[in-house]
Amino acid sequence: TYLDGESAPVIALQVSDLSIKRGEFVCLAGPSGSGKTTLLNIIGCIDRPSAGRVFIEGRDTAKLRRGQLAGLRRTAFGFVFQSFNLIPVLSAYENVEYVLLLQGVPEAERRQRVGEALARVGLDRLMHKRPGQLSGGQQQRVAVARAIVGRPLLVLADEPTANLDS
Repeated sequence: TYLDGESAPVIALQVSDLSIKRGEFVCLAGPSGSGKTTLLNIIGCIDRPSAGRVFIEGRDTAKLRRGQLAGLRRTAFGFVFQSFNLIPVLSAYENVEYVLLLQGVPEAERRQRVGEALARVGLDRLMHKRPGQLSGGQQQRVAVARAIVGRPLLVLADEPTANLDS
């Protein structure tokens, strides 16, 4: 729920129950403005719901402190944002590696995992390019590689194929 500048609050999202199990692939579909991004942000602990509860691996996220939520986001989720959210001064390799740096993964393992992730999305030959030197589709694939490199429990992808060709 949020206030839109008028007196009545607006319900941005209304979900009665949603359960996602390990290994499941879930797709949210709906028109623009229907709450898909809001739901992903709530599941991913970026935003907190104004009502209701979110459980990740049995843990009630409402009971977690700010640092605990950051740790959960760092280890449990891989995010592919609609706007990519790549760091412009870092290369594709460094953008993907950043997740592993935050996780404290040793350098040799980081090199291997980043190389594998970029190869999986077909960008191993462009790993030294910065986001501004890549097409929109290539930037999207860097974002996908970054989302999977940390081996998260859950990948949350907001329009992950919007800039990709077939």
